[in-house]
Amino acid sequence: MGALGMVTRSLTRHYSKKNSGPFKLHHQYQSWRTLILEPLSSESVQVRRLSDADSGIVEVNLHRPETKNAIGNEMLRGLRHTFETLEMDDEANVVMISSSVPKAFCAGADLKERKEMTASEVQFFVNSLRSTFALLEALRVPTIAVIEGAALGGGLEMALACDLRICGENAVLGLPETGLAIIPG
Repeated sequence: MGALGMVTRSLTRHYSKKNSGPFKLHHQYQSWRTLILEPLSSESVQVRRLSDADSGIVEVNLHRPETKNAIGNEMLRGLRHTFETLEMDDEANVVMISSSVPKAFCAGADLKERKEMTASEVQFFVNSLRSTFALLEALRVPTIAVIEGAALGGGLEMALACDLRICGENAVLGLPETGLAIIPG
């Protein structure tokens, strides 16, 4: 039996004891299987494990330069997958969230993408964003937001979900949605 088969059998046994009903078992088994099989990085969320003296430090790098790291659906899926995977990673001791985009940590939600969504899609996106930030806040290891440039709206909320925030000289923090009478998350 291969490693995946052993993991599958172990997870099935574990979840069949904890959960009732076939849907819960299938859903949670599917989530674990996805975490095991999919790569940790995505196009807009890149993950790098540091080595040698910095072993145990995981750098989560936001990389969506065309939107100043605005959080769209693809980035949100990448962040969620990354945080779920890191929660189970025994080798991760610290998580640093940073940006590869000059003068921008994260511009918040991608409003151009949101404009194309239906009302139910917007509600699903907002709920997913909140639960993803809750995952970040609850990670078992210390989390650090490295802010160089703008952290606006949801970008600031992501930084606030971290245990520590380190700001460079050019850091700008803000909740511009309050000017539109929108209550921040």
